[in-house]
Amino acid sequence: MKRRQTTCRIPSLYRGRLDARFQIRTVSILRMPKLVPTLLALCFAFCIAGPAHATEPGALVFGVLNQQSPRLTAERWNPLLHYLTETTGIPLQMKMGRTVQETDAMMGRGEFDFAYTNHNFQSEYDGVYKVIARWGGEPIRCIIAVPDDSPLRSLKDLQARRIAYPSEDAFVAYAVPRMILDSADIRAEAVFAGNQEGALAQLKARQVDAAAVNSRFLAQYAEREGLRHRSLFVSEEFAELPVIAHPRVPRDKVEAIRRALLGMQHNPQGMALLLKMKSPGFEPAGERDYDNVRRIYRKIGQ
Repeated sequence: MKRRQTTCRIPSLYRGRLDARFQIRTVSILRMPKLVPTLLALCFAFCIAGPAHATEPGALVFGVLNQQSPRLTAERWNPLLHYLTETTGIPLQMKMGRTVQETDAMMGRGEFDFAYTNHNFQSEYDGVYKVIARWGGEPIRCIIAVPDDSPLRSLKDLQARRIAYPSEDAFVAYAVPRMILDSADIRAEAVFAGNQEGALAQLKARQVDAAAVNSRFLAQYAEREGLRHRSLFVSEEFAELPVIAHPRVPRDKVEAIRRALLGMQHNPQGMALLLKMKSPGFEPAGERDYDNVRRIYRKIGQ
């Protein structure tokens, strides 16, 4: 298949302070048969738009951050929301935008009753939604990864190289590495791939020199896709993404969802679902667990 080059200009995360470092992002895509985009669009509409616009009477909307493709997001979250609905009697339906920016805007407008995201800690959104639990397991880190046979050996080697990121709105996979590269005075070309999986796919295809990603998604993708890689940079630890609730949701319903999430490891049906999701479950969490997330957002002016 022939390759087609598309070039787009995207504003810097630093709102004018690093324009010289982020001028042109170039993304290579494969020219696909005409039927493929149509099928993908139908899949997206079924997985995402359908539940969002056909909300059952009384159903609460559960927003999910765009970290994976629509198909993988639906495969992971729809069974979980079905479990929570069956366990609590509270109908839940998933909703997300076509892009991270659209999903964040929905959150800003208060369209979600619950959500799974850490973008709420940006100053624009902070203080509305409240943390009720978090994805369990080890803390996440930013990892800047390269193929295992790459000649690049240190951060300095990334000078003038192409680095894939999920989006300029990502926290651990963009805000954190950009702050580190800026402090080291490293100028590299940013290639935005849409989500974590997209950034790793670009790395596997050797379309970029490195990828900045969430450590959990790197481990899962590498195991599933056989990606052999090395780490040039590993950040400090950050709490896994939280589940948050809007203050309009009645307290008893918030508590019911929180208890159901935390109790999944002790419920046979819940445990079976977690194993299928390859999830450690959910753990207690509070606002103070994300102070270092807020700190970095504030450092970059968000």
